[in-house]
Amino acid sequence: MGHVLVFTDFDTFTAAHPETAQTVLNIIADNARRAALFGRRVICLVHSSDPQITFAPVGAKPIAWNDTESSDASRQGT
Repeated sequence: MGHVLVFTDFDTFTAAHPETAQTVLNIIADNARRAALFGRRVICLVHSSDPQITFAPVGAKPIAWNDTESSDASRQGT
């Protein structure tokens, strides 16, 4: 049992509220770890149309692009 959170166009929110966007991701990561202790899953999928979007590590883990969705070259527009 668990929960899945999906954020679309997170880049729009991040552009308007960068610190809050980072905080939201950290809160979700913290709660996902806590849920795992009780055998529950929390999965968060974050969509961005901005190929340049970056975040500080979330929950002490670096943020990685989904390599199978698109390559670095296609995100950079080259």
